[in-house]
Amino acid sequence: MTSTSHDRATVNLGGAVLGEVLRASDKSLLALGDRHGLPVVIKALRGGEEFWQARFIHEIRLYQAFAENLPPVRVPNLVHTDGRSVLIIERIPGHPVDVERYPPRPLSAATLDAVLDTVTTFAQWAPPPGVLAPVFDYPDRVERYHRAGFFDADDRAALHALLDAAPAPGQVGHGDPLPANLLLAEAGGCALLDFEFTGLFLPGFDLAMLHTLLADTPGAQDAVDALVGEARIAVPFLINQAMVLSRELRLHTELDAGEFRDKRLALLRPQWDAFRARLHAHR
Repeated sequence: MTSTSHDRATVNLGGAVLGEVLRASDKSLLALGDRHGLPVVIKALRGGEEFWQARFIHEIRLYQAFAENLPPVRVPNLVHTDGRSVLIIERIPGHPVDVERYPPRPLSAATLDAVLDTVTTFAQWAPPPGVLAPVFDYPDRVERYHRAGFFDADDRAALHALLDAAPAPGQVGHGDPLPANLLLAEAGGCALLDFEFTGLFLPGFDLAMLHTLLADTPGAQDAVDALVGEARIAVPFLINQAMVLSRELRLHTELDAGEFRDKRLALLRPQWDAFRARLHAHR
């Protein structure tokens, strides 16, 4: 019996019929389906790793919270869940901004506007009490990446000085606004998908991610910088850039040597140098 047929036999889909499987791994299953005539997306947890179990349950709780307190942006409606390992949501007709982490083709001006408006508007969502918590510990992240060699002693000192004066992370952030998690709906507008890493951050975390990922889109970084200036969040944004860029550098330096790795690092290293120059200019 294949793993997919095993899923069909053992997973309670709440009346949904499994259709095309989009992605299947030891961790999870992602598929299209139908439930009483409604096109749906089916997500099922398959692995037993504690971290991903917690992330999956967190995403389920987010969709339940969306039903309680509607977010100010378009998100799929919750259709069914067992609260533990099955999540079935509305399938919104449309297409992702891009399927690549770093879009190889520049976004149009209209798409860029829609993406930035979506993440900044989502940050205004008021979740039910107790739903969201800080996603990670900023000082701990600085220490880990200092030990790994990404932050030198001066970087570490400068970041801790900024963090000592910063408030606790309290802004809602999607946490993973990859182009694939931003859906351009056929009916218009941009919808957010995948909320495994949604939580509380210092202001501007999602913008810091987009500033990095959309570096090949002319005007994207200037547009993000303008939003940061308008919101007066230059310092927390700088801290978030430290978190994002160090992680992206780690992810890509760990890749096998080759053209793909070289191309990504060639995009990231100038951003890293520019970030460090701004960081030390605050001293």
